[in-house]
Amino acid sequence: MTRRKSLLIVKLIILIVVGYSTVTLLSLQAQIMEKKAEKESLSARLTTIELENERLQDEIANVSSPEGITEIARNKLGLVTDGEVVFYDVGK
Repeated sequence: MTRRKSLLIVKLIILIVVGYSTVTLLSLQAQIMEKKAEKESLSARLTTIELENERLQDEIANVSSPEGITEIARNKLGLVTDGEVVFYDVGK
């Protein structure tokens, strides 16, 4: 009779360990899927930021040229050269 009880206890312990392992593996699998999705999102964000960085580097490089300075003076500061006439549309 004690042999049967010990076999039953061993089977119960094995069942508990297998159940715990299964639950743990499923939880880890869910975490892995979540981290993969997060990685993809961060990769896309990194690509966007790198493109923006390249654009800004180009803009910085163009600022030091005379054409770049003229463009900034006209578009951002509203300056004009001597003899230019500026017309403003006040109908809007």
